[in-house]
Amino acid sequence: MPFCLNFYHDQIGVDGATSRALTPARRIIYVRHGRAAINGQAMSADQAIYCDGPLALQSAGEWSELWRWELASPNAAPLLHDGAGVLSSLRMSRVMTSLAMPEGTRWLFRLDQIISAAGRVADRHQHPGPGIRCLLEGSFNVQQDAESHRDLMPGDAWWETGSDTVIAWGSHQMAARFLRGMVLPVEWEGKVTGTWLSGRTPPRGNWKLYLDRVIEV
Repeated sequence: MPFCLNFYHDQIGVDGATSRALTPARRIIYVRHGRAAINGQAMSADQAIYCDGPLALQSAGEWSELWRWELASPNAAPLLHDGAGVLSSLRMSRVMTSLAMPEGTRWLFRLDQIISAAGRVADRHQHPGPGIRCLLEGSFNVQQDAESHRDLMPGDAWWETGSDTVIAWGSHQMAARFLRGMVLPVEWEGKVTGTWLSGRTPPRGNWKLYLDRVIEV
């Protein structure tokens, strides 16, 4: 069964709240800025949660921005929040063609963070699954056959198929920090991804795992 990975930015104003809950989906939500109540649970900046039921958001007294990764059918309409003081936008949507995901199989839905030191170049490498990245700090460049990007800035997203060979680098002036929402084989639970193709394994960037969730499709 084919799946699509969708990536959203959701903003909630000081007194904002969604008018109705989104329908259930397999989703990871990250609080990029501020504080918000996610299905009544208070969440602060740099926290993440997995949700597979209905989704409702409410302000916790300040402007906040949430980043949301969702698995969906390729022909499904985007799931956008409505409500006073709420702004929801689909930033990227990609069909995952590098994984065969038959009904009943189990997969790892992951959110993690990479910090790439200033001046570092990540040499030729691949990943065991696809994902949508989004830059938190710095600037970033990605070279791959599928989609290449130059001078990405905070809030910009990009797609990596996993099977494509990637070379990536940031600036000499400051580190680049970005999040990765990925779908992986379950044997990667708790492990950092990356297969280096240059014949040696260089020092990796600083890695932080927010959550690994095993899901059945």
